[in-house]
Amino acid sequence: MRATFLFPFLVTAAAGQAPKVYSDHDEGVMVPRVLEKIEPDYTEEARRARLEGTAEIGFVVEADGSLRDVHVARSLGLGLDEKAVDAVKGWHFAPATKDGKPVAVLTSVEVNFRMLTARTDWHLTRADFDAAQDASRPVVTNPDFPPPASRDENATAVVSFDVDTHGVPVNLHVEFISDDKWERDVISAMRGWRFQPAAIPVRGTFRFSVGQAPARSNKKLF
Repeated sequence: MRATFLFPFLVTAAAGQAPKVYSDHDEGVMVPRVLEKIEPDYTEEARRARLEGTAEIGFVVEADGSLRDVHVARSLGLGLDEKAVDAVKGWHFAPATKDGKPVAVLTSVEVNFRMLTARTDWHLTRADFDAAQDASRPVVTNPDFPPPASRDENATAVVSFDVDTHGVPVNLHVEFISDDKWERDVISAMRGWRFQPAAIPVRGTFRFSVGQAPARSNKKLF
């Protein structure tokens, strides 16, 4: 697949016909401007799982303002990445310029997904599955969450687990938690989740948050 995609590009480049693609950080480049934006749709699965957050979508804005190579640069999960890509493909841009001339530029945008979740309610801020490429992943059918926090609390937890072939999360492990007092509640809630399973067990990692903003940590969270 990779060789099939690259070969025509390499031939064109060797012939000197491929236009230079700049970065939006290159000196003298005036970045593309969004002229029209389409808001993304939510998936029912993401709504069910209270998933909120940001997907970063990368792409090339050509010198004529058209887009190509639209891809996920930072994932959010549960189908929202695909919704973000679909939305960005419908955006309209004024092209980047360099020395006053339109040029092709590699850039990215953040696409935000927000729900009317109460500040005191736990929700997901990222959902990741280690399914093989082009293989099916588990689908959330019945989520559960820890009890609400008080209004002045902020907390974050990252939990890894396997979804077995019955759709049950097993082998749960807390990778990070900002306050140990929540560990039992987070694990208890995660045990109550149910999934439409894949054909084989699949490893998942979910990030949960509650409060106005995620708690900060020196640890790298997925």
